[in-house]
Amino acid sequence: MIDIKLFNHNSLLKIKGIKVLNHFISKAKQNLTILPFYLTFVIQISFGLYAEKIPEYKDIDPILQATWDNTYPVSYSRITKKDTLGKGIMVLKEKNQLIYLYTFLVYFPVYVLEEEKLVAREEGGRDILVKLYYRPGDKEVPYKIDLGEFAEKYNLRSVVRWIK
Repeated sequence: MIDIKLFNHNSLLKIKGIKVLNHFISKAKQNLTILPFYLTFVIQISFGLYAEKIPEYKDIDPILQATWDNTYPVSYSRITKKDTLGKGIMVLKEKNQLIYLYTFLVYFPVYVLEEEKLVAREEGGRDILVKLYYRPGDKEVPYKIDLGEFAEKYNLRSVVRWIK
């Protein structure tokens, strides 16, 4: 304990000020050990509440069919294979926006014109690679289809991650 008789008023205030400052520093150190856990919890809760759910491959069939029907006048017969690369959903980044890419092989039958109607014939059809793009930021047309070749090497710069 400090003997008050030995110090004048100004030096006593300095000593009390140092003690108070040390007290606040020790409390701040205690709070800083808790702060990262608290911030992590708050961020996880906020992203969990406001994050949009990304459709999985098991839920995407009706979306693929609806997007196909809106894009092309004739329909495919069936989905032969989902996730052609076996890596999951590819997440791309273009212009600071995330895009989710799903890949499928669909069986496209041969269509013939009979009595001015298109009729599908299963023999002679072929599997076609379909890429379904999902842009959550686009509220008007979030899904888009591209047909044809898929080369992972062309997307390497914009690939963010894969979602299984």
